[in-house]
Amino acid sequence: MSPDLAAQDQLDDILHPDTAAKSFRITVVFGRRRHPHYEQAVALAKRNPTYKEEGSGDWVRHSAVYTPETVEDLFTLFNLVHDCEKTEILVNHKRIPYGHQLWLPLMWFYRVK
Repeated sequence: MSPDLAAQDQLDDILHPDTAAKSFRITVVFGRRRHPHYEQAVALAKRNPTYKEEGSGDWVRHSAVYTPETVEDLFTLFNLVHDCEKTEILVNHKRIPYGHQLWLPLMWFYRVK
């Protein structure tokens, strides 16, 4: 999904909040940290066409949107950044309760083949 399509999806979600979501999407947002896997996580997120970087230095925030088709990359990225307290999980571009505990594990069902 191109950044323009991701932005359009976000705009549609804002303008038409009652409509059904077109797909199940998980966004992983994480910040800078001193960890051996940080650079690997950033490189993996940058491979995603929806990758965004905001801020700079210690205040940088990286984000990438994943769909059921890209669940393996999501799984790998989450395992690299899950232990950081600043990591956020958004469902269809929204902060909702239990993102880590409920919604993200639902995505793992797409890993079963």
